[in-house]
Amino acid sequence: MGDHCHFRNWILHAVNCRSNHVHVVVAADVHPKEVMRQLKYWATRRLNEMGASREAWWAELGSGRDLNDEVALVGAIIYTLEAQDRK
Repeated sequence: MGDHCHFRNWILHAVNCRSNHVHVVVAADVHPKEVMRQLKYWATRRLNEMGASREAWWAELGSGRDLNDEVALVGAIIYTLEAQDRK
């Protein structure tokens, strides 16, 4: 994901790949849904190149939201990197 973010001039703040989903915090100059679409496309290509091909990798849904201030950004980074296993 870092390669794609670099190519698009986006800032990849955090990524956490789980067994059945991925959390990503990205600063980009496009709508969050476009970021999600692009990252799903990129990840699908890379997975297929590795020979892990399957009909569909991703659910249609996903959560993309604007983080409008530094507090929200830091909270999302901490959640992504550190709070995934907290109950």
